[in-house]
Amino acid sequence: MSSFPPPPPPMGGPPPSSPLPLSPQPAPGKPKVLGLPLWGWLGIGLVAVVGIGAVIVTSGDDDDKGTTPGNQTTVVVSTQPQDTAAPDETTAPDITEPESTEPESTEPEETVTTEPSSGGEVAGAPDGTRGTRDAPVAAGEIADIGGGWRLQVLGVTPDAAALVAAENEFNDPPPAGSTFTLVSVAMGYFGLEDPKAAYEPSVSALGGSSVELESGCGSIPDELIVFNDLFAGGVLVGNLCFVTTPADAAGLQLYATGDFFSSDDAVFLEVAQPAAATAMAGLRGPQDGADSTPGRLQPTPLNTAAEVGDGWSVTVSSGARDITDSVLAENSFNEPPPEGFRFIGVDVIYTFNGDGSDSAFTVSTYAVADSNVQLSSDCGVISSPIDDFVDVFAGGSVAGTMCFVVPSDGGTLTLYSRAGFDAGPVMFGTV
Repeated sequence: MSSFPPPPPPMGGPPPSSPLPLSPQPAPGKPKVLGLPLWGWLGIGLVAVVGIGAVIVTSGDDDDKGTTPGNQTTVVVSTQPQDTAAPDETTAPDITEPESTEPESTEPEETVTTEPSSGGEVAGAPDGTRGTRDAPVAAGEIADIGGGWRLQVLGVTPDAAALVAAENEFNDPPPAGSTFTLVSVAMGYFGLEDPKAAYEPSVSALGGSSVELESGCGSIPDELIVFNDLFAGGVLVGNLCFVTTPADAAGLQLYATGDFFSSDDAVFLEVAQPAAATAMAGLRGPQDGADSTPGRLQPTPLNTAAEVGDGWSVTVSSGARDITDSVLAENSFNEPPPEGFRFIGVDVIYTFNGDGSDSAFTVSTYAVADSNVQLSSDCGVISSPIDDFVDVFAGGSVAGTMCFVVPSDGGTLTLYSRAGFDAGPVMFGTV
């Protein structure tokens, strides 16, 4: 039994506890009520019940049509509200008749096919092809995987278990009957919305089992650094690793999607050793039309504070300078920069003007130069770094040095900062 009280009676009706008006039998000798015989009142009641039922059916049909987005059969019904006296009989064919929906279903398809794809690409982006599982993009050729992204297979090491084991002594060996396969790839971004994180594209592998292959190999040599930002024109080169069996070797393929929210099918690429393959070329410097270009060309000047979100502001208080020797002298375990690179230091100030307190860990500051790839900050132990974890209250500041690994011919260094996940990057000059 329900614990809810009974619903209120219809407007003008009797209380739930009273008998229905037509249920009492007329007293003998009184065959008429208010001048009509009993059968007359019964007839009127029957007509009323039928009328109410028709109204309910009609309103139910309208509700169904109203809750179906894009169902244009409601237009047919609404333009013929007075065709007959019984709308419930005329509207039913409009709902169930397939002919009424066929022309309407073709209209959105035509709109989708003629609508341009979202976003765009910068001038100079390399051409790319799209492959299917039956006809994958050949190894060495550039694939367009959507969203402004390009992917290219540069080579493959079918049995790389020994290489992976040598990379890190804590790596686990592959499962029995399996091995580790390294696939060398180049991945570039040429879209207008930048910067973009390199982990946004989805890249997986498929073998002879027609099941996605596991990619958990541990630490691998020359791994593709997917946690870097790419600006328009940036290209990364590195290795991917998959757990494979001998049955996977012959038909090994990559399948990739550049835009996670796109309805486009994945693009398939052949995994093989091409006769000759040159990694796709990147574009140098800020690119016309890219979102970040105005800020990179006119960054916030030195010694000028700029809001970066969540109550924080950033000031670059010194120009970029070579601190390679200082870093190597700071700690005997620090390694020198890779050949052709140097350590560049920049002094910054983080100021908090929000409510309560926060730590500088909220602020993320990175660097980009002409390669259009986020620069590494892995310099080792440096002198006077920013204390990211100390509490900072309104009006307080923390300051220190940041270090970046910059190509010797990297061009102009630009810092970009943001606080929180919703804020866009703010560009800062270093000269």
